[in-house]
Amino acid sequence: MVSMKTRLLIAAALALSASPATAAPWVRGFVVDNYEPAFYYGGRSGTEERGSDCPKGTIPILDYKTVLKTSWRTQAEIDKITLPVSAGGLGERVVSPAMTHRGFRRDIDTYVNPFTAPDAGMQQVTGKIAEGFNLDGKADTGGFTSPSGERGIDNAFYRAWGCIMSYRGTPWHAYLSERANDKMLDGLYTMVIRVSGNADPMNDDNVTFEVAYSPDHVVKDPMGAVVRDVSFRMVKTEQYTKLKARIHNGVLETEQADVRMPEFSWGETRRGEALFRHGRIRLTMNKNGGLSGLVGGYRDWREVYGRDTFNVPSGGATRETYYHENQIAMYYALKRNADGIPDPKTGRNTAISSAYRFTAKPAFVVDPPVALAVDEPPYPGGERTVLERQRFLHAIATRVIEPEYKAPAKNGAPPQTVASDEPAGETPSQNN
Repeated sequence: MVSMKTRLLIAAALALSASPATAAPWVRGFVVDNYEPAFYYGGRSGTEERGSDCPKGTIPILDYKTVLKTSWRTQAEIDKITLPVSAGGLGERVVSPAMTHRGFRRDIDTYVNPFTAPDAGMQQVTGKIAEGFNLDGKADTGGFTSPSGERGIDNAFYRAWGCIMSYRGTPWHAYLSERANDKMLDGLYTMVIRVSGNADPMNDDNVTFEVAYSPDHVVKDPMGAVVRDVSFRMVKTEQYTKLKARIHNGVLETEQADVRMPEFSWGETRRGEALFRHGRIRLTMNKNGGLSGLVGGYRDWREVYGRDTFNVPSGGATRETYYHENQIAMYYALKRNADGIPDPKTGRNTAISSAYRFTAKPAFVVDPPVALAVDEPPYPGGERTVLERQRFLHAIATRVIEPEYKAPAKNGAPPQTVASDEPAGETPSQNN
């Protein structure tokens, strides 16, 4: 005869086996369809309107007659360089080379050696609202409040460059944002996200977050919109980050750690890996199955300057003549606003707090059977970009003026360079 105790144990076991599972593993994938610096726009529309962010409006087009003034360039030279094309001038063919030389000596490439030119000053963001994170955990630093009211937001990159025409505008409509997103969706690169957990996808305290580069291109419908639920392979060798996270009411927050992901890019020689030191990511799951997100962290300000200035075919001179930028002023603005990762030897900050926003659509993100690498096809002239960035980093680290780059001769001879020994009695540090 079965005892009463045994019957109770059997009944309890049957009840447990009949109970529905309270949790099950889940995975959700996404492909990014919009990506840009998180610059809060305080105007109503357009890119040049005044607003709470930039009370004077967008930084105006450069006055070349003023920018080109140096101790060695005569007014007659400046007048000839800036002569309108309608009056017989040569336009960008002479303006761009001249813009490259603004240091204290005629043969200095100022983009590579920006410290040899004085800081012309640049209008910066004076508004108090910014998107981003409180990266240092201090409510009394950073100087910004988020749109939702959080104090201590750190986004010094926005303060430094937020009034520049090419970066300013309503979400996804700043000039460079439109250009970069068009290029991304046309196949320049692809960024994917994967989120997985073991509880409710809208409320889970043990979530794994991944962001990565994919070699697979997005698929667009006839109207140019990204098609959802397409499969993408994930690369884990670089431009990849895996973090612990939590989801509460559909909002995901990652732990704070270094974040590596694809760079915001509009050209072949600009793309690559973006490193956010002490980074964080916040995502909101949308009702349509997609997401909107924000990544923040400290970026090496020298890397930011180098990626913006040294590109083919859109290098520093092109950016200044077409984009209303002043690369030298931008260099000083980044250096002045750097607020993180101090150099252990000098104590100077090497990084600037930043935030980028993005949206993504549902997709299937899978691990390939064989590990993949980032696709980096050769790009004509790309070696010059790499070399110029290296020379810039060496110049600002050593304060030794790097010689001007000269293209290789057609017969394959090595590049010809201009001598750059410093003149007696003058040192670059005087202009730092």
